[in-house]
Amino acid sequence: MGVVYHAQQLQPIRRDVALKIIKPGMDSKQVIARFESERQALAMMDHGNIARVFDAGTTAAGLPYFVMELVDGVPITQYCDSKRLTVRERIDLFIPVCKAIQHAHQKGILHRDIKPSNVLVTEQDGKPVVKVIDFGLAKALGRQLRDETDLMTSFGTVLGTLQYMSPEQAEINRQDVDTRSDIYSLGVVLYELMTGTTPLDREQLTKAAYAELLRSIREEEPVSPSARIRRSNISVEVATHRRTDPVALPKLVHGELDWITMKALEKDRSRRFETVNGLVRDLERYLSGEPVESGPPSARYRFIKMARKHRAVLATAAAFLVLLAGATVYSAREALRARRAEQVAEAVKSFLQNDLLAQASSVHQAVRRESPDPDIKVRTALDRAAKAISGKFAQQPAVEAQIRDTLADTYNSLGLAAEARPHAERAVALRTQIAGSEARETLVSMTRLGRVLHGLGKDDEAAALQEKVLVTAERRLGPDDPDTLDAMLELAQAYDLQGKFAKAEEMDRKVFDKETRLHGMEDMRTLAARDQLTNNLTRQAKYGEAVTLQRETLAIERRVLGPDHPETLNTINNLAVTNYYYGDYAEAERLYSYVIPFLQRIQGPEHARNVTTMTNLAVLQSVVGKLAEARTNQERILEIYRRTQGSEHMLTGVALHNLSNTLLMLGDYPRAEILLKEALRIRIAAVGADNPEVLKTRDFEGVLRRGQKRLSEAETIHRPSWRRSNGRPVRIIRTRFSP
Repeated sequence: MGVVYHAQQLQPIRRDVALKIIKPGMDSKQVIARFESERQALAMMDHGNIARVFDAGTTAAGLPYFVMELVDGVPITQYCDSKRLTVRERIDLFIPVCKAIQHAHQKGILHRDIKPSNVLVTEQDGKPVVKVIDFGLAKALGRQLRDETDLMTSFGTVLGTLQYMSPEQAEINRQDVDTRSDIYSLGVVLYELMTGTTPLDREQLTKAAYAELLRSIREEEPVSPSARIRRSNISVEVATHRRTDPVALPKLVHGELDWITMKALEKDRSRRFETVNGLVRDLERYLSGEPVESGPPSARYRFIKMARKHRAVLATAAAFLVLLAGATVYSAREALRARRAEQVAEAVKSFLQNDLLAQASSVHQAVRRESPDPDIKVRTALDRAAKAISGKFAQQPAVEAQIRDTLADTYNSLGLAAEARPHAERAVALRTQIAGSEARETLVSMTRLGRVLHGLGKDDEAAALQEKVLVTAERRLGPDDPDTLDAMLELAQAYDLQGKFAKAEEMDRKVFDKETRLHGMEDMRTLAARDQLTNNLTRQAKYGEAVTLQRETLAIERRVLGPDHPETLNTINNLAVTNYYYGDYAEAERLYSYVIPFLQRIQGPEHARNVTTMTNLAVLQSVVGKLAEARTNQERILEIYRRTQGSEHMLTGVALHNLSNTLLMLGDYPRAEILLKEALRIRIAAVGADNPEVLKTRDFEGVLRRGQKRLSEAETIHRPSWRRSNGRPVRIIRTRFSP
């Protein structure tokens, strides 16, 4: 397809990248146009095991190029052989690959060319880290190939690498390739990790005709991994690379690993794992010694697995009979639960593909008899999908609940909390109906609803809900369960927003200590807990400790996640906030100015996080006297909030307040007064007249009256604040932190 260079990007930052230039002969304009429609979906992927796509364009000669994260690694098979990893160690390394592919599938992205050379392994702090590369490129270019009529009509329309290609990919002009095609390719990689070869071996590739190879992929059943190892004439070398011997290796692979791999390699895709998560679950069950779902559902098999795990329980014949009966019932129940989970996942995937993602694809035309819209905006697609779900899953409440949760999360991540709320509330109601008010799924949905309420400024309501969730989660799930700790963090944030800083700090420290103990300092959960603790310390003017924590976090994130990962950028923004509060305005402005271009490029100019950072910069500009710049930025922010959130949203009220403050300092009293009245009205309607933020806006109204020389009105406005402080003047002290 092209050539890849190790290159250096010079602007807006200097960094090493991978530059892939497409070979001459392809329609550059069409390739780039189609890739542009993919980039929004690619930008939604945020996974530590997926290499990021930074940019795309054309060279001076008109050749399309893609700029990607530089991964200085080796193919996963080569790494495993060079390190002589055991079969279990190879599976441990393979599972993050599967989770990365599952993450992409949840975003509606197929890879379609999974192979070892697209799964690279690097080492960080002496530990292997996998990175999946070339995501979405085959899909972007594949559309172009299918659309062209002057290319070869037979082999030119087959995309992928032969050894790793699914049967459906090997059919000429087949259009309905789905996520199960990636599952097949993952099965081939797993097969190679165990056997040292692929089902379609190298001898076939060199001797058979191309059409015959495609027929083999579509029709010929591969032998099992254990059988392939026994037949291999290099079994000694294969076993040595896996730190075992030629006799023991096929015995190790025989059985469960054969079943798992062969299920992923089913020619009939309806018999494969429905989702990548199904493959991951079975591999994790194998590693932990639990029964795998891919195996024959015989009582003997499940009993043997249970007996190995619970030898002490089977000490007597009576215990043996009891356990056998219990194991049979348990296995049946777990099998039914797993099947239902897969059915839910399949229904959710179908809805997302047909009602959400298909709106921007060529499939849309065939399914709905409408023209596809390649430039459709995420908000528009979400709104259409939200309408489509109504009444569609009346007989499948679990499916509707999962989709409602997804819609709520997506709306909320875009800063559209009002649109997220009905979906979050409906999900809670459905979960309660299905499993009860204390089930894990219900508690997770309630935590999500609390997060949405924060976005609406309903802090008291959110806190009451999170208190209820936390009490139940600690009792039902345990104090160290991940969902319990998530609920605790959400409650701490609610306390923070209510002004209960000490209570929030105690809870934040508790979660941070637990996450550090359970997962280590570099885990994403630990970093999230540290970040929230830092924000709390900043609000309490504990700037020294806050900056120390932020700098430690930033160093870890730059090393583990990369310099332009969204979480790294978020930490830089928070560090700027802390610098602002202790008075280092120059450093705060430098950090804001550094981070905003990254956020705009990665998340879009109107993403909630980017607009928040723009707001912080504008407030800082107002404070340091750069009033014209502050006004320009604040007017832009107000326009964005009015368009994306609505004229009555609390964030719109905040933007009105900030712009009014700048206009006051510029001496534009008439317009400042108009905007301030609108801000007060919106904020009172949103959170009530006694909310601390509303009281701050009222105090600012007094400042405005003083500027207008309306001193008696100013006195009337300021007196309640005076009473709240018991008649004592409030002195603001800014502390300067020494680097």
